[in-house]
Amino acid sequence: MIMKKTFTLAEGRLAWQTQSALTQTDVNRHKSTGTNSCNHLITQSPVLDLLHAHGDSPKERCSSRLVPFAIRTRYAPSVRKSASHLITSKAAAFTLAEVLITLAVIGIVAALTLPGLIQNHNEKAWSTAKDLWEKKLTETVRRMNIDGVMTGHDSTEDFMNTFKNYMKVIKTCDKDDINKCYSPKIVTTGKDDAPLDIETETLTSASSMGLKEWQTNTNTMSFVVADGTTVIMAYQPECPYADPIEDTGSQVSCMAYMVDVNGKKGPNRVGKDIQLSSGVAFSTCDNPIGDMCWSTEFQANRAIDTCDGSEYEDLDSYGSSNSYCANNYWAGAKLSCQEKGMELPTRAQLAQLASELYVNSSDGSAVTIGATENKSNLKVKDEYTQNPPIKYTGYYYWSSEEYGASHAYGRSFYTSNTIGDAINWSYKDGSRRRAICVSN
Repeated sequence: MIMKKTFTLAEGRLAWQTQSALTQTDVNRHKSTGTNSCNHLITQSPVLDLLHAHGDSPKERCSSRLVPFAIRTRYAPSVRKSASHLITSKAAAFTLAEVLITLAVIGIVAALTLPGLIQNHNEKAWSTAKDLWEKKLTETVRRMNIDGVMTGHDSTEDFMNTFKNYMKVIKTCDKDDINKCYSPKIVTTGKDDAPLDIETETLTSASSMGLKEWQTNTNTMSFVVADGTTVIMAYQPECPYADPIEDTGSQVSCMAYMVDVNGKKGPNRVGKDIQLSSGVAFSTCDNPIGDMCWSTEFQANRAIDTCDGSEYEDLDSYGSSNSYCANNYWAGAKLSCQEKGMELPTRAQLAQLASELYVNSSDGSAVTIGATENKSNLKVKDEYTQNPPIKYTGYYYWSSEEYGASHAYGRSFYTSNTIGDAINWSYKDGSRRRAICVSN
């Protein structure tokens, strides 16, 4: 009799399958056999196989000692092992609930640990990239110094035309297109350590990056380095000459820059992927001009009644010391500034603003304008023509100082002159007046 034995796994249990010439009658005969027929089962190993295939355990027919012995003596080692397993044990398995619990635990552990690992990796990558940038920049400046081309440039654009011959720059953008090379918004730390968003399109000059002592007409440019680093840079035209032999690297201070070591990818945050050069800083001020911070100017069309018994009845804070009541647009402007945490400027502060905005039209020299002074033959400084903090069309800007019950002092601005004593324009019920707030 020729036998063929194979193992298959079906529905989670190991089964024996036997192909033989034995008939079903042989199977039935051996199923009905008592424990005394165990010796016969041992001698007829194909029958034992077929009984296994039909789900009948020899342990129910024979003693617990005899059948394992019979298997050990009659079958090959691999067959004996499998048969013994079938006879004496159940196959172990995980339940669905156990698998799901294990996966949940793995997920929780990953959620707790992965963010920290990723953050640590990013911090190390940013730090390495910053160090690499500093080395590249220092080497570039050293080579430019040796070649005598570090100084003598009239503008940032002129400097960049030379700079990109020493560092591999693949794209440059002027001050009007900064965002084509750099992220449109960055995050820094503002007042009380709160996040402060900075629109990079406003960083058009060295003064907008906090370098007020530089020439006020020093524009910025942005560029992209071959490795993906992006930079906003301003060059100091008054950069002093350095000896090319003894001082080949210190003139990094002739540049102000803001470098993002991973380009436009996040988080675009100062102290993370963004590094500032010495002296570069930002503030919460909309318009830092001179030593003061000015708000965005606005139309003073908010009228309040300071005499109706409402919350505005405190005339010292909001209204008029002369009890000018209904349609008090001047009081509305004063209230708006206080809501910003600022104040309406005094006449002297408005005059100081005018002194910062204008130069003499004849020779471009600085001007000093008094609190009540009218001044002509002026020219608006270049950096205040495209994005002016006020309107040069004759609008009257309120001051915080009153003149009688119905008037308040102010100043008017034009492209070539400014008027500081125009009382006839200063009625408090004038809805076409404008205002700008100030803080020191």
